Amino acid sequence: MQLMQTYFRDAVRGDLRAIATILREADASGDVEDHDGIDRYREALDEIDRSDGNYVLVAEYDGQITAVIQMVAFRRLHHQGDRCAEIVAMHVAEAFRTTGIGGMLVDHAVARAHDLGCRRLQVLSGTSRTDEHPFWERNGFVRLDRGYVRTLG
Repeated sequence: MQLMQTYFRDAVRGDLRAIATILREADASGDVEDHDGIDRYREALDEIDRSDGNYVLVAEYDGQITAVIQMVAFRRLHHQGDRCAEIVAMHVAEAFRTTGIGGMLVDHAVARAHDLGCRRLQVLSGTSRTDEHPFWERNGFVRLDRGYVRTLG
């Protein structure tokens, strides 16, 4: 599948059903709220939208939400008070895995973090989730003791 006309943007309420489906696909434990119980997702997105430095970014292809990232940008007390961002969660719709859409959405998050004045973007990935590690390394992140970090410009 060649991805043409892929758009990257902030999530809006109309994206919530698609986001819920992606999250349900990704959650092997089945703990993600049912697709029809959208109110909690709406409450969460509304709170995120009101919170400075908290973002939900989506990839949209042919009118369909294909991937989602939640990212938080914050100022650190150490390192001379520089700004940092962290990818809190990232999920790609099952049908779009291995298409490159995840990497493109990460690039969008990198650009957003840079625009926010962040000097680095980090993500935690558990040591048992070894299937994720090559993805982060392919996308420019350097492995640390726990998780990965990508230094920005």
